Amino acid sequence: YALDKTTIIDAIYYGIPEPTESFLPKGSSYFHEGLPKSEYNLEKAKQILDEAGWVPGDDGVRVKDGVRLAFKNSTTAGNSVREQTQQFIQQDFAEIGVEMEISNLPPAVMWGEYWQMSEFDTAMVGIVYTTGPDPDVSNYFHSTAISAQGGAGQNTWQYQNEAVDELLEEGASLFVQEERKTIYNKLQEVVR
Repeated sequence: YALDKTTIIDAIYYGIPEPTESFLPKGSSYFHEGLPKSEYNLEKAKQILDEAGWVPGDDGVRVKDGVRLAFKNSTTAGNSVREQTQQFIQQDFAEIGVEMEISNLPPAVMWGEYWQMSEFDTAMVGIVYTTGPDPDVSNYFHSTAISAQGGAGQNTWQYQNEAVDELLEEGASLFVQEERKTIYNKLQEVVR
């Protein structure tokens, strides 16, 4: 609720990209068009944090059980489009009591161990999840693809979800496109 996707697209990307809720491209025959749309609503974001027990501290940053709601966001230094996007997000997060520190790195550092071994808090990157028409994204979402935990893959955000693992395995085992589409629709719903 604190991510103003529309303003970012309009102000930084000249309104060219179409908003999407899925990791699959809109041109894919597996793209799920029925995913719920993002809503920008700072008051709702604050309410969710309040209900979860994150209360504003003396400096305005929310705290829960002695932990400040603060993190770093990294991307490649010098990428002005991403840096401007970070600044938009940082401002909105500050409005809801979340501290986002921008910590950008030279490409050689960003894409080295820092990326491969998941040394970042959060990262802003551009990723194409599919190669060709196959919707299998196991390399990015399966728990066995976490290189920082000994896996082989690109799951550098260390995403782990048993239901996603099962859907990925089932989807990869099917050959009939409509059967696969049902599985990959469920997968997009869970990840969304």
